Amino acid sequence: MKSSKLALIIPAAILFSNGVQANADVSFNAHVESDHHQVTESNVSLWVAQAGQSPVIIAQGKSGTTGDIKFTDIEKQAGGVYYLTAKGGKVDGKTVNNYSSLSILNHEQQGDVVVNEITTVGSIWPNAQLLSAEGGLSGSKNGLLIGSEQVQNLTNVQTGSFGDTALNGDNLTNSETIGRMNTLAALTTLCGAEQSRDKCDDFLEVTSSDNTIEALVKIAKTPYMHNAELFDLFKTAYTYPKGEQRRDTDYLPYLSYQPEDFALMVRLNGGGIYSPGRMMFDNQGQLWSGQNWMPGSQSGLNTAIGGGVIRLAASGKALSPALVGYNGQDLDGIGWGTTVSSDKVWVSTFNAKVGVFDLNGNVLGPATIDGPNGQLQGLATAPNGDVWVADNQMNQMIVFPDGDYTKGHIVKVPGLKRPFAVAVDNDNVVWVTNNGSMTVTRFEAGKPNEAMQIKTGIAPRGLAIDSKGNVWVGANLSPGYPLPNIPKGSSIIDEFRISIDNMFAHQAEIPKTGNVTMISPDGKVLKSNLLDKEVYAAWGVSIDGGDNVFVGDFLGTGFIQIRGDNTSSYAGDVKIGEKTHAYKSGIMQETTDTMIDDAGNVWVANNWNVIPALLDKNPDRRTATMGGGNGIVVVYGIAQPVQNPLIGQVRPVN
Repeated sequence: MKSSKLALIIPAAILFSNGVQANADVSFNAHVESDHHQVTESNVSLWVAQAGQSPVIIAQGKSGTTGDIKFTDIEKQAGGVYYLTAKGGKVDGKTVNNYSSLSILNHEQQGDVVVNEITTVGSIWPNAQLLSAEGGLSGSKNGLLIGSEQVQNLTNVQTGSFGDTALNGDNLTNSETIGRMNTLAALTTLCGAEQSRDKCDDFLEVTSSDNTIEALVKIAKTPYMHNAELFDLFKTAYTYPKGEQRRDTDYLPYLSYQPEDFALMVRLNGGGIYSPGRMMFDNQGQLWSGQNWMPGSQSGLNTAIGGGVIRLAASGKALSPALVGYNGQDLDGIGWGTTVSSDKVWVSTFNAKVGVFDLNGNVLGPATIDGPNGQLQGLATAPNGDVWVADNQMNQMIVFPDGDYTKGHIVKVPGLKRPFAVAVDNDNVVWVTNNGSMTVTRFEAGKPNEAMQIKTGIAPRGLAIDSKGNVWVGANLSPGYPLPNIPKGSSIIDEFRISIDNMFAHQAEIPKTGNVTMISPDGKVLKSNLLDKEVYAAWGVSIDGGDNVFVGDFLGTGFIQIRGDNTSSYAGDVKIGEKTHAYKSGIMQETTDTMIDDAGNVWVANNWNVIPALLDKNPDRRTATMGGGNGIVVVYGIAQPVQNPLIGQVRPVN
């Protein structure tokens, strides 16, 4: 931080919002810059955002001759998210009216704060859905918590450079995130220190924006919309000096090739993460997920040591212990079986147990069930508090009325064939995918004998219910695909091995297979064969707060966003059920689940990685520990926020 010079400040006490309890003092020493040039006479505002309220400016002034401004002795407001915006000013004596920047802080940060292009990009992407064009930040309690905590993964607002997560070995050389951030920063500085290149208007015109914050917010929300125009502008603005092979920009490394999109993402690891299956958020902004296998083990589809339960803070920091995560209930491997209720985490396992924890990871279970059960898969929490479990091996369901884990009850339902995923709508109708068939079973919770069977793709896996009650189902195989022969009563792992062998046996003649089905609340198929020949083994399905649909593209390595049943405006002629964009990255592996958080970020489960390590009976020792997927990826700002935990159908943020 450069030496500070006190600028004009509006007293914070005068601008405090009414009725908010203060409990401490904080101070901020802000330095405003553009491409390492100080920005003087910039209008700098210190804001506080609180859940469900409009943000409030609590102090403001102009940056001094060194680009610095101090805000001291600010009474800290409980639960508030502080952030700084800087608008306009001068760089080297020249006015930069369209240059605006910001830095969003987490609850621990104060003192030195840099406000520049990198902090702006790093602050906007995790908060894109919470930010207005003018830089106003608003959202739910957990939305603001997650958004502000995730900023530090992309940028260090105290130094004005990159965050440690984006720079670590899981991310730096395996994704375009740093290159995309630098390219975006170079474009932003066309309105700042590089205004002399006379390209600021061109940059703002791409997104029809009035300032750089507005432009970047729009890019973050739909990062696939203008990638060609933005990259062409970058190349035009920053050419190669004669005889040089490096473009004329200070932001290194930049992108050398046009990106598929300008999405920013990081991979998170630790706490026992390895081959994550289903993911769920609780009411504190924490992520929970059961793991197929134990990290460091040579596990696969021939022999395996199962994993436990992982827990990540809103920042993505691992809170569960390394290696095994949470266990203590003799859990040995978890597939699609994770759900979160208002006060508990539930998991179901490959060794036929239901584990139960509180939201701090303390052991409560294992749950008790009133009859014999087999290996288990999907879990769901109903709006009335019931918890449902799919018994994949014995073709039955288990219900825990009112979420009482001591009173598990076997429920026989006609038509089940290797039930995989379960969801319960707001009318207490239970929906179950049958991955040993090509159907979804639908029944009223109190009338299982009246179940109906609804046709989908072959081997349906995940399903999700949108805000209108429509059910979206992802299936591994398209109709007509040669079926594998899975003996009755096979283990879950045996089924996976037989299924993947069958897919690879037909890969040359059928390079891609799988689809998505849309079903009405009363069980009518509204749209079928969605994403046919675009997705390869569709898996998990999630819905965001705008009813957009996100589908795990398992063997396609990534996920696909499709338009849901909503009235949002879409570019071009994208219709309900059609692909909006496919997201891929070097840090994404074979993806099962996608899950939406309260800030509008998409979390992606890397479930498998080196497939020969899973299939070979005598795997290459160099990759024998790499069969399972490595980490969980967060893709920032591309979804509309939801209310978590996921209980019943999706709940948009009011």
